[in-house]
Amino acid sequence: MAKDVLVSVKGTQFIDGEKDSVEVITNGTWYEKNGKQYLIYEETYEGMQATTKNTVKISPEIVEVTKKGAVSSKMIYELGKQHMSDYMTPMGLIVLGITTKDLFVEANADKLRMELRYAMEMNGQFVSDSILEITATVRGAEALRLN
Repeated sequence: MAKDVLVSVKGTQFIDGEKDSVEVITNGTWYEKNGKQYLIYEETYEGMQATTKNTVKISPEIVEVTKKGAVSSKMIYELGKQHMSDYMTPMGLIVLGITTKDLFVEANADKLRMELRYAMEMNGQFVSDSILEITATVRGAEALRLN
Protein backbone atom coordinates (compact mmCIF):
# COMPACT_ATOMS: atom_id res chain seq x y z
CA MET A 1 0.00 0.00 0.00
CA ALA A 2 1.34 3.43 -0.94
CA LYS A 3 1.84 5.94 1.84
CA ASP A 4 1.66 9.74 1.58
CA VAL A 5 4.90 11.10 2.98
CA LEU A 6 6.76 14.31 3.60
CA VAL A 7 10.15 13.99 1.90
CA SER A 8 13.36 15.74 2.89
CA VAL A 9 16.22 15.55 0.39
CA LYS A 10 19.51 17.05 1.54
CA GLY A 11 22.59 17.13 -0.65
CA THR A 12 25.97 18.17 0.73
CA GLN A 13 29.12 18.65 -1.33
CA PHE A 14 32.66 19.10 -0.05
CA ILE A 15 34.73 21.04 -2.59
CA ASP A 16 38.24 22.36 -1.84
CA GLY A 17 37.64 22.32 1.92
CA GLU A 18 34.30 24.13 1.58
CA LYS A 19 30.93 22.61 2.50
CA ASP A 20 27.76 23.45 0.57
CA SER A 21 24.32 22.01 1.39
CA VAL A 22 20.92 22.24 -0.27
CA GLU A 23 17.71 20.85 1.24
CA VAL A 24 14.35 20.35 -0.44
CA ILE A 25 11.14 19.41 1.36
CA THR A 26 8.20 18.17 -0.68
CA ASN A 27 5.30 15.74 -0.73
CA GLY A 28 5.78 12.23 -2.00
CA THR A 29 4.65 8.63 -2.13
CA TRP A 30 6.44 5.66 -0.57
CA TYR A 31 5.74 1.98 -1.11
CA GLU A 32 7.41 -1.43 -1.09
CA LYS A 33 7.37 -3.83 -4.03
CA ASN A 34 9.29 -7.10 -4.48
CA GLY A 35 11.48 -6.39 -1.44
CA LYS A 36 12.53 -2.92 -2.63
CA GLN A 37 11.47 0.48 -1.28
CA TYR A 38 10.21 3.06 -3.79
CA LEU A 39 9.98 6.78 -3.14
CA ILE A 40 8.42 9.12 -5.69
CA TYR A 41 8.42 12.91 -5.43
CA GLU A 42 8.61 16.02 -7.60
CA GLU A 43 10.96 18.94 -7.28
CA THR A 44 11.49 22.26 -8.97
CA TYR A 45 14.84 23.92 -9.54
CA GLU A 46 15.65 27.54 -8.86
CA GLY A 47 14.91 29.68 -11.90
CA MET A 48 12.81 26.98 -13.62
CA GLN A 49 9.06 26.53 -13.70
CA ALA A 50 9.12 22.95 -15.01
CA THR A 51 9.25 20.14 -12.46
CA THR A 52 11.29 16.96 -12.29
CA LYS A 53 9.74 13.68 -11.20
CA ASN A 54 12.12 11.61 -9.07
CA THR A 55 11.80 7.89 -8.52
CA VAL A 56 14.16 6.42 -5.93
CA LYS A 57 14.43 2.62 -5.93
CA ILE A 58 16.15 1.38 -2.78
CA SER A 59 17.54 -2.02 -1.90
CA PRO A 60 20.19 -2.82 0.73
CA GLU A 61 23.02 -2.95 -1.84
CA ILE A 62 22.00 -0.48 -4.53
CA VAL A 63 20.03 2.76 -4.94
CA GLU A 64 18.77 4.03 -8.29
CA VAL A 65 17.58 7.62 -8.72
CA THR A 66 15.67 8.30 -11.93
CA LYS A 67 14.84 11.90 -12.85
CA LYS A 68 12.40 12.83 -15.61
CA GLY A 69 11.33 16.32 -16.62
CA ALA A 70 13.32 19.58 -16.43
CA VAL A 71 16.33 17.41 -15.53
CA SER A 72 16.68 13.83 -16.80
CA SER A 73 19.06 11.19 -15.51
CA LYS A 74 19.42 7.72 -14.06
CA MET A 75 22.03 7.61 -11.32
CA ILE A 76 23.11 4.33 -9.76
CA TYR A 77 24.72 4.17 -6.33
CA GLU A 78 26.29 0.78 -5.62
CA LEU A 79 28.69 0.31 -2.73
CA GLY A 80 32.33 0.23 -3.87
CA LYS A 81 31.54 0.64 -7.57
CA GLN A 82 31.58 3.50 -10.06
CA HIS A 83 28.63 4.07 -12.37
CA MET A 84 28.47 6.60 -15.19
CA SER A 85 25.35 8.69 -15.76
CA ASP A 86 24.20 11.13 -18.41
CA TYR A 87 22.68 14.11 -16.57
CA MET A 88 20.61 16.19 -19.01
CA THR A 89 19.84 19.75 -17.94
CA PRO A 90 18.29 22.68 -19.84
CA MET A 91 21.87 23.97 -20.23
CA GLY A 92 23.13 20.73 -21.75
CA LEU A 93 24.50 17.27 -21.00
CA ILE A 94 26.84 16.53 -18.10
CA VAL A 95 28.51 13.13 -17.82
CA LEU A 96 28.76 12.11 -14.15
CA GLY A 97 30.84 9.39 -12.56
CA ILE A 98 29.52 8.28 -9.17
CA THR A 99 31.61 6.08 -6.85
CA THR A 100 29.64 5.05 -3.77
CA LYS A 101 31.66 4.87 -0.55
CA ASP A 102 28.89 4.21 2.00
CA LEU A 103 25.21 3.30 1.79
CA PHE A 104 22.82 3.24 4.76
CA VAL A 105 19.09 2.42 4.60
CA GLU A 106 16.68 2.18 7.52
CA ALA A 107 12.91 1.71 7.28
CA ASN A 108 10.06 1.09 9.68
CA ALA A 109 6.28 1.48 9.33
CA ASP A 110 6.36 5.31 9.54
CA LYS A 111 9.77 6.39 8.27
CA LEU A 112 12.32 5.67 5.57
CA ARG A 113 15.83 7.05 5.94
CA MET A 114 18.68 6.71 3.48
CA GLU A 115 22.19 8.15 3.41
CA LEU A 116 24.70 7.84 0.58
CA ARG A 117 28.32 8.98 0.66
CA TYR A 118 29.99 9.14 -2.72
CA ALA A 119 32.66 10.74 -4.87
CA MET A 120 31.49 12.57 -7.97
CA GLU A 121 33.31 13.18 -11.22
CA MET A 122 32.09 15.48 -13.95
CA ASN A 123 33.28 14.89 -17.51
CA GLY A 124 36.08 12.69 -16.13
CA GLN A 125 37.36 15.15 -13.50
CA PHE A 126 36.90 14.77 -9.72
CA VAL A 127 34.43 17.39 -8.48
CA SER A 128 33.52 16.59 -4.89
CA ASP A 129 32.89 14.18 -2.10
CA SER A 130 29.16 14.26 -1.48
CA ILE A 131 26.42 13.09 0.86
CA LEU A 132 22.81 12.50 -0.15
CA GLU A 133 20.32 12.16 2.72
CA ILE A 134 16.69 11.31 2.05
CA THR A 135 14.06 10.97 4.75
CA ALA A 136 10.41 10.13 4.08
CA THR A 137 8.02 10.45 7.03
CA VAL A 138 4.41 9.26 6.87
CA ARG A 139 2.12 12.25 7.27
CA GLY A 140 0.95 12.52 10.87
CA ALA A 141 3.51 10.02 12.16
CA GLU A 142 5.98 12.56 13.51
CA ALA A 143 7.15 16.07 12.86
CA LEU A 144 9.85 16.59 10.25
CA ARG A 145 12.78 18.49 11.69
CA LEU A 146 14.79 20.92 9.62
CA ASN A 147 18.53 20.96 10.21
